[in-house]
Amino acid sequence: MNDAALIEDWNSIIPFKIKANELETPTEKFLFKCVLSIFKLMHYDVSNYEYMYNEPFDILMVRRVEFVARINYIYQLCSDSKQTSYFFVDLVKPTAKKVKHLLKILLNYLFYINMVKETVLEKANRCTEKYNELKSKLNQEQIVKEEIQIRANNMNRDIDELKNKLPQINQHIEALVESHKLMRGKLAVLEAKDQDMIEKILNLKKQLLQLAEHKVTDDEALALIEKKEALERELIMLTENENQLQENNAIHAASIHKMQPCIILLEKLSQYEFDTSCRTLQNELKQMKLSIDQAEQRFQKLKNISDGLTNSCKEMEAYIADKQTEFYARNKVVKKVEQKHVLKLRSLETEVSELEETDEMFMDIMKKEEKELEMIENMKQETLDFIENKH
Repeated sequence: MNDAALIEDWNSIIPFKIKANELETPTEKFLFKCVLSIFKLMHYDVSNYEYMYNEPFDILMVRRVEFVARINYIYQLCSDSKQTSYFFVDLVKPTAKKVKHLLKILLNYLFYINMVKETVLEKANRCTEKYNELKSKLNQEQIVKEEIQIRANNMNRDIDELKNKLPQINQHIEALVESHKLMRGKLAVLEAKDQDMIEKILNLKKQLLQLAEHKVTDDEALALIEKKEALERELIMLTENENQLQENNAIHAASIHKMQPCIILLEKLSQYEFDTSCRTLQNELKQMKLSIDQAEQRFQKLKNISDGLTNSCKEMEAYIADKQTEFYARNKVVKKVEQKHVLKLRSLETEVSELEETDEMFMDIMKKEEKELEMIENMKQETLDFIENKH
C-alpha cells in the first residue's frame, strides 16, 4: 500500500485526518493522536492516555510506557516476524518509515477487527436467535409439561374423588332405576285412566246424541203451540154451539111443555064423533103430535151431540193440559240433563287435558332421568376404563 492509498483509506474512516507532509516528518504528538483515534475506534479504554501530556513528568513516563506496550502488542500480533517490536524510542522520536508501517498495521488490524466483528456479530446474532428460539421452546415445553403435570394431578384427584363417589353413584343409579320403575307404573296407571276417560267421553257423546234425538226442537214446539191454540179456538166455538143448542132445547122444551095440556085435551076430544072440521083438526093434531115427537127426537139427538161435544171438549182440554205439562217437564228435564252432561263433559275434558299435561310432564321427567342415567353410566364406564388404563 503506497502513501496516497494509506492516506485515503485512513481519512475515509478515522476521525483524525492526516496529511502527506505529516507522514514524512512525524512528531510524537502526531503519532499519539493517530494511535489514540484508532484505539477509540477499536473501543479500547483510553481514558488514562487522553490527557497524559498534562500530567507530571513521572506519571507521563508511566503512561508513555503503557501506551507503547499496547502498541507493541498489536505490532507484534500483526507482524510477519516476532523479532520486530515497537519501542519507547519509536514513540518519542518517530521515523517516517516506522510510523507508516505502524499506521498500516493498525489500519489493517482495524479492518480485520471490524470484519471479524461483523462475522462474529452475525454468528452471535444467529446463535442468540437460536438460543432465544430454543429457550422459548424450552419454556413452552416446560409450560406444557407443567400443564400436563397439573392436568395429571387434577385427573388423579378427580379419579380419587370418583373412586370415593362411586358407591354413591351406584346408589344414585339404583335409586334412579327404582324411580324409573315407579314412573313406568304411574304412567301405566295414567294410561289406563286416560283410556277410561276416553270411554266415558265416548259414552257421554252417545248419550248426548240420544238426548238430541229425543229433544223437542223449536219448530216442533211452535207446531204444538199452534195446534193447541187451534184446538182452543175450536173448543171455544164448540162451547158456543153447545150453549146455543142448550138455549134452543130449552125453548123447544118450554113450547112442548106449553102444548102438552092442549094435546091432552085434543086427545080427549078425539074420542067423540065430530064433523069434518073436527076430524080435520084431529088430523092436524096428530100431525102436530108427530111433529112434537120428531122435535123431541131431534132435541134428544142434539142433546146427545151436545153432551158428546162437551165430553170431547173436556177430553181435548185434558189432553192439551197433559201434553203441555209433559212438554214443559220433558223440556226442563232435557235441558237439565243436557246442561249436566255438558258440564260433566267439560269437566272430563279439563281432567283429560290435565292428565295429558301430567303425562307429558312425566314423560319429560322420564326422558331427563334416562339421559341422566345414561350420562352417569357413561361417566362410570369412562372412570372405570381410565382407572384400569392408569393401573
